[in-house]
Amino acid sequence: MKKRKLSRRAFIISSTVGIFAVATGVWTVKSGYLNTHDRMTKTIFAVFEKRLSYLKWDKAQVLSFIKDFITHPGNKGYLKKVRSLSFFYPLYAHTNWLKRTSFASKIRSFEERIVTKFLFSTNFFREGADETKQVKYISYYDPYKMPCQNPFAQWR
Repeated sequence: MKKRKLSRRAFIISSTVGIFAVATGVWTVKSGYLNTHDRMTKTIFAVFEKRLSYLKWDKAQVLSFIKDFITHPGNKGYLKKVRSLSFFYPLYAHTNWLKRTSFASKIRSFEERIVTKFLFSTNFFREGADETKQVKYISYYDPYKMPCQNPFAQWR
């Protein structure tokens, strides 16, 4: 059996791939990318930055809504979709590449659900949908717990 020598080119390529793999692993662990809860929170927060940037909202109140959204029992099935989309968080938050993919409509429905739930959970519609006023988070909107709560009702 003939013994093959490792050429300089093969050594450099394999070393580069190895260093890249180790660096990626270290970055993944150090950045907390494997923490699904944080990744989902960042993904949902990116929706607010992309879709509701024209409104005045407080970051702490948005994070409170996200916490309520994630822990709400009615969203258990939906959180599986959020978890799978959150894997693409860097692409979603910092680029528009995902809008050109075959699952762009699913991303759009994900954004719509988050935005709708948030706006129903705030004083936005109670204030007449005035974009100049500060949007304040009241409580998580659940039509099954408070069926008579109508954010579109005018109480004047």
